[in-house]
Order: sequence, then C-alpha cells, then structure tokens
Amino acid sequence: MNCLIGQSGGPTAVINSSLAGAIQAGIDFGFENVYVSLNGIEGLLHENIKCVDKDLFEDEKAKERLKKRPSSILGSCRFKLSDDLENDQYKKIFENLKKYEISTFVYIGGNDSMDTVMKLNSYIEKNNIDWVNVVGCPKTIDNDLCEMDHSPGFASAAKFVNSALRQVRLDCDIYPIKSITFVEIMGRNAGWLTSTSYLANYKRKKDIVNLVYLPEDSKSLDDIEKEIKEKFKEDNNLVIAVSEGFMDKEGKLENENQKSFDKGFNHPIIAGIGQKISDYIHDKLEVKTRSVELNIIQRTSFLISKTDSDEAYELGYLAIKEGKNQTNIVPILKRDDGEEYKVKYSTTNPSNIANKEKKIPADWLESREILKEKITEYTLPLIKGEISQEFTEGIFDYIKLEDFTK
Repeated sequence: MNCLIGQSGGPTAVINSSLAGAIQAGIDFGFENVYVSLNGIEGLLHENIKCVDKDLFEDEKAKERLKKRPSSILGSCRFKLSDDLENDQYKKIFENLKKYEISTFVYIGGNDSMDTVMKLNSYIEKNNIDWVNVVGCPKTIDNDLCEMDHSPGFASAAKFVNSALRQVRLDCDIYPIKSITFVEIMGRNAGWLTSTSYLANYKRKKDIVNLVYLPEDSKSLDDIEKEIKEKFKEDNNLVIAVSEGFMDKEGKLENENQKSFDKGFNHPIIAGIGQKISDYIHDKLEVKTRSVELNIIQRTSFLISKTDSDEAYELGYLAIKEGKNQTNIVPILKRDDGEEYKVKYSTTNPSNIANKEKKIPADWLESREILKEKITEYTLPLIKGEISQEFTEGIFDYIKLEDFTK
C-alpha cells in the first residue's frame, strides 16, 4: 500500500504546506512508501517519480521547512488529459500507478487540476477499478475555487500584495508633483486578489490605494479618466490597483498579447494592462504615470501567512486521510459563523470545482465603499501570523527536494 502526491498549475506560497501535510499523513496512516511525482501528471506518465525518505523527512524537520518554502518543490505542469477515456494516456497512467502499487493518489492544484482528478475518476468508474483512489487537494492565489470559503495560497498572496503596495506608496509620496502609479496584480477573470488592495488602507488616515479596477468591473476609459480626476482633488499622488484581466468595456486597450493562449487548458496569456492604462492616462491628463507589474513574485513570495500555511497543511493531511478509504473527493474548508474566525473541514466532488470559477459577489460590487468593507472583513483573518524564514549569510534559503527524497 503506497501513496503518490503531485502538484500542478500555478504555484503558491503554501502549496508545499499541503505537500507536507499529505506526506505526514502518508507516514501516520502506515503507507509503506510515500512517492512524489515530478511535474504533476506528466511525471506520472513518464515515471519521473521519487520516494520520500521517511527518516530524512522527520530528522531534517522537512515538514516545518516545507511549510516555509514557496512555489512548487515538485515542479508543475499544465497538461490537459484527453476527453477521450480510450486515449493511451490513461492506460499508461494506470499502468504506472499499478507498477508502483499506488492505492491513493493526491493531486494538489486548482480548477484545471481538478479536471484531471475528475477525468481519472471517470476512467476508474468506467473500468471498474477498485485498487486505487484519486483525490484532489485545492490551491490557487486567485481564490476562485467554488465550494470553499477561500483557497489556500490566496491569503499569502494578499499579504505580499498589500505589503508591496505600502512600499510603493512610500516611494510615490516623496515628490510634490501630480503622479499616478498603476500596480498590475494577478487575476484573469476574478478580482479577489486585486480587491484585497484595499487592505493596504487599513487603519491609515490617508489612503494607500486610491482606486481598484477588477475583471468584474464594467468601466469605460472615460469612466476611469473621470474617477482619476476626482481622486486628484484629494491627493496629488495616486496609487491604482488593476487586475491583469481588467479590460475597458469598449476593449480599446486590448492587444495581441491578450489574444494569445497557453498550451494545455487554452487560457489567454494576459499581461500589460497596467502599462496600457498608464500610457493612455499619461497622454490624456498629461501627468507623470508609471506601471508596476508585481508578476510571478505574488505567488512565490516568502512573506507567508501562518494561517494560510496551517490551513493548507490540514487540507493536504485530510486528502490522504480521507483518500485512503474513498476516491473522487477534494477536501475543502468553510468559515464558521460567529465573531471569532474558525474553519471546518469537509470534502466535495471534484466536478463541483473543475472548470468553474467563483467571482466576487455582485452585492460586494455595488460601490467601492461596500467592496472595501466586505473584502477587509473577509481577508483580515486569513493573513494573520508570519512564518519565520531561513537565511544563510543573509541570503534567503529553503529546503530542496533531495533533502527528503531518495
């Protein structure tokens, strides 16, 4: 009885916390071997698999070190399994699962990864396979996974974004001239992460962030120009957060880069909207503008929320705990009612998450003040606590895969 764990999709700061939880559960529940697949489902297809050294994992305190390490230590992929269950991909995958005597396979990922979990379970059902369980484990900085209050990785990304915005503001305020800094933040179709920019204003007499534009927004360039002019009545130096997936409602800022697609799940490759708006406003208002794109550092920062890390760990642990007895599930978390922040854990079917997106509730978007109030109340408990990081001679250091595998 062995278990296998893989990671796929975009990385987060706490995806390895889920890995740590899954490995620990694999040890606690008596799996003979705990294997890890490199580069997700592609690693399983090509037998790029390593075995966890249980002694190293415990002696080298790998569990705690993994919870400190951002990004996917196992590597990742965006490989989309065929819709045709007769495709040879499936035969090869299950041959390799059989070869390594895998009885539980945990796949850590987001919407697309749950599509993989769903398809593998469809193959299991179609072929009456009873010797392996395939379960998911959630993650994404976009916070767009359905069925759960929030997604592991979102809080740490929000923590980084708001720390960065406060640093941006420190720079913006040094000159006595009109200026605008547009900060582009990740979020293709859902503006959760960008909306948390309002947290930067928390308990500040002066706004750190003046305006926020989300994919859910319907704004023309004229609307944006008018709003900026109004904000200039309050402050000479503006900071404006823009989701990478925002687009003016006429589509005037669309460019070729936004029409291209990545391989696998065919998502549009979007970037550069911050610079586009910056150039437009510079020409229209004749003020100093610049664009800052936070880019991939949003999901790989070592500024990790302890709450986020602990919850990701619990979901990874639960994936193995529940997955040893049943297939076709994904562990999830929901927020308890009440003033004190608490969550409860349960499971759902991957079909409830795969290829779906949770958007910001429409009633939160009725006004900027409502959004500011709602997103602050929602996100503040999630970013609590810090993870103490490792440094070697002043340089950020982190665990490596060879530190706990053989």
